Amino acid sequence: MEALLGSMPPCPKIVHGQQELTPEQQAYLRHFAQVRTASVLSTAAIDEAETEAHVRSAYCAAGLEPPQVHWFDSPMSVVVDSEQKDIVSNTDNVMGGVRESMESQIRDRVGNKVWNQVWDCVMESMWERVIERVGDNIQRSVMNLLETSWKWDKTRWEWDNVWTYAGASVTAYSNALWLAVGRFFHEAFEENHLLHFARFNEMVSGYHLGSNEAWLVRKPIRLEQEEQGRWHSVSGMCLQYRDGWGFSAWHGVRVPEKLILHPDQLTKEDWLWEGNLEVRRAMQERLGPDRFMELVGATCIDQGRRGSLMEVDLGYDPERVAHYVQVRDASTQRQYFLRVPPSIQRADEAVAWTFGLDELDYQPVQET
Repeated sequence: MEALLGSMPPCPKIVHGQQELTPEQQAYLRHFAQVRTASVLSTAAIDEAETEAHVRSAYCAAGLEPPQVHWFDSPMSVVVDSEQKDIVSNTDNVMGGVRESMESQIRDRVGNKVWNQVWDCVMESMWERVIERVGDNIQRSVMNLLETSWKWDKTRWEWDNVWTYAGASVTAYSNALWLAVGRFFHEAFEENHLLHFARFNEMVSGYHLGSNEAWLVRKPIRLEQEEQGRWHSVSGMCLQYRDGWGFSAWHGVRVPEKLILHPDQLTKEDWLWEGNLEVRRAMQERLGPDRFMELVGATCIDQGRRGSLMEVDLGYDPERVAHYVQVRDASTQRQYFLRVPPSIQRADEAVAWTFGLDELDYQPVQET
C-alpha cells in the first residue's frame, strides 16, 4: 500500500496560517485517503512483531507501560474469551486522551477550515466503505449470533460487557477515519502521537486495550464485496477469519453457506420454510429459473401480462397448495416469487394483490 503513495510526489507541507489546502495538497489527500482505505480493508498478511512494536509505542505515547499482547483469530474468539477472563477496560483512556489532545492541538494550529477539508475528504472515502459496510456489519453479525445461538442467563451488566468486547473486536474499522486524519497531518503538517495508533490500527481487525494487556484481533483472511460494496461471493464465505468464523452472502443478502457452496443440496422445504423474502429470492437466483421450478415442483396455472401464477404442492400441509406469482422488479429487473392467497387464480390479479389493489385498479405506472 505504501508503494502507491511512494509513486506520488511528497505532499507539500501545510504552513501555519494557511487558509485552505492547495490544489496539490488536495490531490495528495484524495490519493492518501484511497490508500488508507485500501490498507484498512486489505486481507494481506502483516508483520505481527511490527504491529506489537507500534502498540508498545502507542502506550508510551499515552504515558503507560508497554502491555502484554494477546492475539485472537476472530471477533467471536474475543467475545468467548471475555466471558472467561475479565480485564479492566482502558481503551478510552489509552486512545481517547491522546485523540482529544492531538485533535485540539492540530485544529488550533491549522485552523478549522483546513481541518474540515481533510476530515471531509477522508470521511468520503472511508465512512461507507469501512465503517458502515464492514465494521458495523461484522459487529451486528457477532451480536446476532450470540442472541440466536447462545443461551444467555446473564445480568444486564454482563450483557453490556459482551457488547463492549464485540465492538472492540472490530474497532479498527470504526477508528480508521480519525486515525487516518491524524496520520495525514503527521505527514503534511507536523509530527503527532497518533502515528503509532494509526499504524497498528491498519494492521488488525480490532483491539481491546487494557491497562496491562492489549488484545489484538487478526484481520480476516477473506473479505469479498461487489463493486457496489455489497457482500458477495460465489466460491465460499465472503467474510472469513482464521478460525473459520464468518458469513456468506449473495449480492448483499446473508445466506446459509450451503446456498453458496452446495446449491444442489437445497430442498423444497428449505425454500418453503425460509421466512426472509430476500434469502428466498437469493435461492431462486442461485438455482436459476429452470432448476428452481424443478426444485419446488411448481406448475404454471396462468400467464398474465405482468407475471406468471405458479402453484406449488405443499404435501401434507393443511393448506395443500400454495400460489406464488412470479414478477420482475421494475427497477432492478430481478425476479421474485411472492406468495398470494390460494383463492387467486389469475396472474394479473395476483400481481395487483401484491400492491394491495384490485386487478382493474392496478396500473403499471404504479409499479414503476
